[in-house]
Amino acid sequence: MALNIISIALSIAILWVAYRLLFINSNRLVFNRAFLIIALGFSLILPAAGIYIGRSTPQIVSYRQSLFQGIMLDEVVITAEGVTISTQSDVKADNEGAAPVVVQEKAPLSLIGPLRLIWLIGAIGAALVFLFKLGKIIYIIIRSPKKKMPGYTAVFTGKEHGSYSFFNYAFFPNENANAEIVRHEMSHIAHHHSTDILFVELMMIIQWFNPFIYLYKRELQSLHEYMADRDVVATGIDKQNYMMLILQQCTAVDFSNMSNNFSFLLTKKRIKMITQSKKAKGVVIKALLTLPLFALLLFANCKSNGQVENENLVTIKLGEESYLSFNNPMEINFDGTEYTLDIKSVKKERTFEFGEHKVFVKNNRDERKSYTVTIDSAPFDITYITRMLTDDSEATDDSEVYTGAVEVLPEYPGGTSAMFEFIQKNVKYPESAKEKGIEGRVFIQFVVEKDGSLSSFQVLRGVSEDIDAEAIRVLKMMPKWKPGMNNGEPVRVQYTMPFKFQLTGNENTTDALSGTKWEGKGEGTKDGMKFVMEMTMDFHNNNDGLFVMKLTAQDIASNTPPQVAFEDVGLDFKYVYDEATKAGVIAPKNPDGSDLGDEPARPYSYIVKDGKIIVAFYDFKDDCGIEKITFVKK
Repeated sequence: MALNIISIALSIAILWVAYRLLFINSNRLVFNRAFLIIALGFSLILPAAGIYIGRSTPQIVSYRQSLFQGIMLDEVVITAEGVTISTQSDVKADNEGAAPVVVQEKAPLSLIGPLRLIWLIGAIGAALVFLFKLGKIIYIIIRSPKKKMPGYTAVFTGKEHGSYSFFNYAFFPNENANAEIVRHEMSHIAHHHSTDILFVELMMIIQWFNPFIYLYKRELQSLHEYMADRDVVATGIDKQNYMMLILQQCTAVDFSNMSNNFSFLLTKKRIKMITQSKKAKGVVIKALLTLPLFALLLFANCKSNGQVENENLVTIKLGEESYLSFNNPMEINFDGTEYTLDIKSVKKERTFEFGEHKVFVKNNRDERKSYTVTIDSAPFDITYITRMLTDDSEATDDSEVYTGAVEVLPEYPGGTSAMFEFIQKNVKYPESAKEKGIEGRVFIQFVVEKDGSLSSFQVLRGVSEDIDAEAIRVLKMMPKWKPGMNNGEPVRVQYTMPFKFQLTGNENTTDALSGTKWEGKGEGTKDGMKFVMEMTMDFHNNNDGLFVMKLTAQDIASNTPPQVAFEDVGLDFKYVYDEATKAGVIAPKNPDGSDLGDEPARPYSYIVKDGKIIVAFYDFKDDCGIEKITFVKK
């Protein structure tokens, strides 16, 4: 918006200078008037014209991308006993060491905000002044005597402030107005001069800060007077008498500043124009000379809409002929934490440490002023991090598939969580793969069609025939998505979804438990008592740990304060993943090493997709009504 206002202002100024140099003293009044109006109109539409002509200018759009074409979805993990949703980090680690980053632009502090506010305040002030002037004219029309005349309505103000016109209204002090003055105002009305003034007034609202817009208004008002004078003289009136009439009226003031005033203070030049009958020559050639100027302004504005905002571009060199350019400091996401990378601050070379990751930046000091960037010693890979996109809205080929960003991305009905819930209910680990001990990742590419259906399924990286087929089978079962949209029209968008099939049970049930600590709480009722069990579960390693328990009891009827029923400082337990039950078995031990309870207690645990452990204690259910305890990682 700010750049558009400046672009309009510059065009107005440049075209005024051209007018001043070529046409200011010309008596080709109709041409001069047309040039000024065209100049203002051209300047006004210039930003929009530049957008449409320069619409193919590259822009940065940030999306998480994989080494494969299409927008990468989160990974689905399929275990022998269920489905969980994994983070993308596992996929990144498997993708040839690709750096786990997502690029976004982070807007720096600038003066655009304060300047925009100043412009808005000025525009509001200019609009109020415009409405005040317009209101005064309307007020005079309403309260003054009027008389319908051929081609106009005469308004008699009763005040000796001269004559003027506004659209089809001509304002006179009284009914005894001089015939030449009446003809003068009728000329303004016939040529629709008020339309010019109204247009300039509206332009002054958005260009209130631009001194050249006021020069346009003054020059148009002058041309209006010259044209009206010429029309009056053309009726055969004696020029000397008419010039004397002008001199008599030269002290009148136009209070409204929005009307065409007979006595506008241009007396000397008006008289000169009346006596100058020979038409200026060479106006056609001069007009042709302005055409390259209009074309240059249009071309410059196309460049500005595409590139002026990128005048501070930062360029990363990706290869010999491959570059990534963006405007502002990058926002990089490592392991769920966002960091700001200001590449322009690097004069020679520098290493940024973001958590456990290192980003090395070298200023190449070449013609493109580019930088070379590596992340954890791996090249900055544009195909994985982001894509340089152009405006593809002009494409008309129905077969075109968008592999990156569109204005509105396709969406599974109900969102991502609903999609994963659908997969969890329908996907099955192939029995043949279980028997053979086959596991691994499969990447399926597909297209969301314009009607939301899925098509063009392709295995980009497979595991085995049965596992690959199972992933495609589930995707084909999906209901129609909401299609992607560009410029209000549905488009085809390509996606890639990774499935991870693993036989070791849930990843977090064994190896990941070593050295972790969990807290849990369970409640139950039994025989009118409310029991609350608070526990911690501390894993020394993958097979041994320690329970700490505290059980409180409260009489529900009497609502007495909770009393501690028992509290253990710690009970050892053994943890083993049971392939038969597909659950992690926790077997608590008494202090003497015997099994807890009269019979071996066999609680089980498993990690659900939100990262919690749910433990069911059979003896607790019988003794105090507590069926399960949910643990969360500390």
